[in-house]
Amino acid sequence: MKNPGIKKINKDKKDKKGSRILFKIFLLLSMLFFLGVLILGFMNGHVIKSSGSDVYSLNDFVAGEVSSVAHYDAVIVLGCAVWDNTASPMLADRLRTAASVYKTGCADYVLVTGDSLEPWKYDETGVMREFLIREGVPSESIVCDPLGLSTYESMMRAVKEFGICSAVVVTTGFHCARSVYDSQMFGINSVGVEAINSGYVIRQYNYYREFVARGKDFVFTLIKPGFKD
Repeated sequence: MKNPGIKKINKDKKDKKGSRILFKIFLLLSMLFFLGVLILGFMNGHVIKSSGSDVYSLNDFVAGEVSSVAHYDAVIVLGCAVWDNTASPMLADRLRTAASVYKTGCADYVLVTGDSLEPWKYDETGVMREFLIREGVPSESIVCDPLGLSTYESMMRAVKEFGICSAVVVTTGFHCARSVYDSQMFGINSVGVEAINSGYVIRQYNYYREFVARGKDFVFTLIKPGFKD
């Protein structure tokens, strides 16, 4: 019969060994997490630095020389949430800004790009088109891309499907640097205009999501999946 004291000692040794293994796993996962954040931080810095000087407020774009010095193929406005077939406040401000940019005469037409994959269920570009018409943009000057399911896909398709070589990209401020970066990585000669904010609050979630999305697009614009298909 084994000594109970020896059993307890062996159990304690196993418990300590298990604790050490768990601690090492935790330490490894923590290091990998912080390394991932560091890499994402580098990618974010590169995207923002590369495109930041080409991003303007609406006032600076309209009042400055940017809108008059160059002429662009299109104003590209990126879609976002539609609520009950109505533009969300964020989308409405993007569209109001795009209409103001277009009315400067700086571009030939407006390309609205968003998720209209199943328009009978959810139709971003249809809502965007109708909103722009109410803002005074001629219907014949609005082109819809119903398969702009992401920023990356929108800019890829702007080149691949619509042959755009130059553009003014309009979207919400936190999203502007990545949108311009993506467009430039596809060879579009572009500048960005930050959408006005009529008073809605941008959730912290949007900034966290954008932090990750910049890293994703940094990689995607290097390897360009879908572009050569």
